[in-house]
Amino acid sequence: MITSTVVSLRDAHTWNPAALMRDALNWPGKSPRTLPLRALATPLLTDGWVEKDVPVITPASLDPVGGGVRKRSHRYRGAVFQVRESERGLHPGDLLVPMLPDLPLLLLRPDHVGSLVSSAFLALRPQEGVGLWIWGVLTSRTGRSFRAHISTEAFGRATNKSALLDLEIPVLPPVKAGPICKRLEGIERRTHREEEEAAETWWRVADLSSGEWAPALATPNPQVLDAGIPLGDLCEEITRGRPVPREAYRTEPGPKLMSVTDIAVLGGKPARRWVPLHARPVVSKPGDVFVAAVGARPHAALATDTTAVDRNVFLLRLRNRANGFAIVHYLNGQAGYGLRQILLTGDFIPGMRKDHLARLPVPPEALDLTDNDGPPMPLDLELEHALWS
Repeated sequence: MITSTVVSLRDAHTWNPAALMRDALNWPGKSPRTLPLRALATPLLTDGWVEKDVPVITPASLDPVGGGVRKRSHRYRGAVFQVRESERGLHPGDLLVPMLPDLPLLLLRPDHVGSLVSSAFLALRPQEGVGLWIWGVLTSRTGRSFRAHISTEAFGRATNKSALLDLEIPVLPPVKAGPICKRLEGIERRTHREEEEAAETWWRVADLSSGEWAPALATPNPQVLDAGIPLGDLCEEITRGRPVPREAYRTEPGPKLMSVTDIAVLGGKPARRWVPLHARPVVSKPGDVFVAAVGARPHAALATDTTAVDRNVFLLRLRNRANGFAIVHYLNGQAGYGLRQILLTGDFIPGMRKDHLARLPVPPEALDLTDNDGPPMPLDLELEHALWS
């Protein structure tokens, strides 16, 4: 996550970048009352150690777009928390805060009892009645921005956790907190999902004399890549955005300029670049589907307007535009996300090739999903609207 803030140093009491950014940021609303996070929740210590091959919830286990636990790790070795119903350890209602600011918090539930949790999280026991509120605030778009600025100050994990505990967060009076928390409860409930099975050691005999090696070696069950309708068959065309000269971009909208849909826009952020039509960009139409060409996050979105398409985004023009919502929902969901990981290439920066994307199978039943309200928002943007709108 890249963050930036413009501040004046004329009257600044310090030139420390992190302190300057922290002073420049404000929570939305009319000067809400704030308290440091450590006044609302108590940090917890690990109570165990993992050496063997057991499933552990790590920050990488979390779904960065929809929230919740996607898949536990069998590779973790080190200190852990254990979730218990009582006594020492973590309890349902406690919070797990990942140190990476673009990941959501996890609110532990009764069905997490017995789970092991990586020490990479900051584990918190919130005061009565504020756990859901803290989860929503720190997972929201603004909360992630605050956490990102704090992470620029940290030189180590302990420092980072200490800085996070000092973060001032808004506290609402009970008359306002009640209705908002009821709404947050519904949003948090939608993060509950069936987890994927963690990958374990496997081997099989594979014929590598024909076809590509990467998909053949990425899964113990390559048949999953043929179980459905190839995405390419559902499209009139799949086009990757065309590179535009750097000097053609504009940072403000204007006459004869078109906004650019890039990966940040697919994640729910507003457009930040515009290009003139004479630059001849690839142009989307309402009902098209965008899919990220770079990165491992499950970014897919439905086009609602005419925009220019960034070079790191695929444009899918569907044969039946009515399938747009269902395809976006599938590609961002558990099954579609897992298949996308199999088809990614690249050692350092994972990316999707056009032919691999066209091969990705879509189960026929996934196309039955309909919704007149458009595709679901990313969790951080949904919380942003629920808390501050």
